[in-house]
Amino acid sequence: MRKKGLCIVLAVCMMVFSLTACAGTSGESGGASVTLTFLNSKGEIQSALEDLAKLYREKTGVAIEIIACPAGGSPFEKISTMYNSGTPPTMAMLDTTDIVALYRERALDLSGERWVEDGGGQVYRIEGSVYSFPLGVEAKGLIYNKTIIETTLGRPFDPKEINTQDKLRSLFEELQQAGVPPMCLSKEDWSLGSHVIGYFYESQSQELDEITEFTNSLRRGEVDVAEDPRFNGLMDTFDILREYNISKDNPLAADYAVDPSYIADGEVAFWFNGNWAWPNIVDFIEGEQELGLMPMPISNDPEDFANQVLLGTGSKQVMIDKVKASEEEVQAAKDFLNWLVYDPDGQKGMAQDLNLVPAFSNIQLSPTDPLGQTIQAYVREGATVFGPIIPSDHWSIVGAYMQQYLAGKSDRVELANNIEKYWMSLE
Repeated sequence: MRKKGLCIVLAVCMMVFSLTACAGTSGESGGASVTLTFLNSKGEIQSALEDLAKLYREKTGVAIEIIACPAGGSPFEKISTMYNSGTPPTMAMLDTTDIVALYRERALDLSGERWVEDGGGQVYRIEGSVYSFPLGVEAKGLIYNKTIIETTLGRPFDPKEINTQDKLRSLFEELQQAGVPPMCLSKEDWSLGSHVIGYFYESQSQELDEITEFTNSLRRGEVDVAEDPRFNGLMDTFDILREYNISKDNPLAADYAVDPSYIADGEVAFWFNGNWAWPNIVDFIEGEQELGLMPMPISNDPEDFANQVLLGTGSKQVMIDKVKASEEEVQAAKDFLNWLVYDPDGQKGMAQDLNLVPAFSNIQLSPTDPLGQTIQAYVREGATVFGPIIPSDHWSIVGAYMQQYLAGKSDRVELANNIEKYWMSLE
């Protein structure tokens, strides 16, 4: 009987030791028992993000399912649908405007996280608190193929010398006369309605508070857009891009799946876009092609700051759900974000595998792509300006107006009036 009792005690001790050992090796977030979901709104990094999630599972035992936002779809609409169906993702990569719309009811307060202090100006605060993780710095401008420009013109090309509209037009004309179409202008509403028209707001000042006040004045109907010098400067440049566009004859028939091949192959010298387009470009590059990203001049003043800086589109932000996520899932999600910032594998994954410009000062790694490297250099020089929060439907509504203008179906005054009406409708 005593032997039987001893066996029972030993068995219980072994079970306790086994459970303790499992808990000790699974990490703070509970290890293999935890499965997280992550909504990705950057389609160009879907594959790389899946690979990073696989690496993270190998390192920690925590599984992360990467859910792709539909191509061309609104991330806000996607996550709203997921919440309405009762299946929100544990983490969601969204635009800052989406975080602003969701934070009260949906987003976990992350103000106490370690990375907040290392995130600098890319950490976005709402009423003094932090509800999202800045995934990386992005910026837009004119992507250029330095190799084809120099080969065509027979001289070195310095993008910083193209600091006025007249110089841009002169370069475009020279390239066209030499048989190289200067420009590729994509037709997508998000490109036209967010990134192009964004210059109108972002170039008003180098101070974010002043830019925000300008958009507030648009809401109040206090801006005559058709007479605004920044609007007209931007549209003068846009008219140059439109005139030298490789798809000029039928601009709305342009195919975004084909556009990156033009710049990669040297069929065009310039493409208006941002560093997020690199994964699309690199698939088409053959041989030695040197590419870069430069500011797009929107005036004829070489001293104009807007002609010298890269206008940032801000950062994609990652929020953690506070509605459905369990305490264990919340902790696991926090651990993953900290891994990206402080673990060497996470840092490499963010900067080099995802090719993001890190928003955190402690990460010294550079992106492997030339567009990201250019942005990082501008950021370190203090030569970037970031824009205000724009409503989530801005790119689709104003983008449609821009498509009409691109196709010659409206004029500048009509476009300006439509932009005014859009902003005033928000009041």
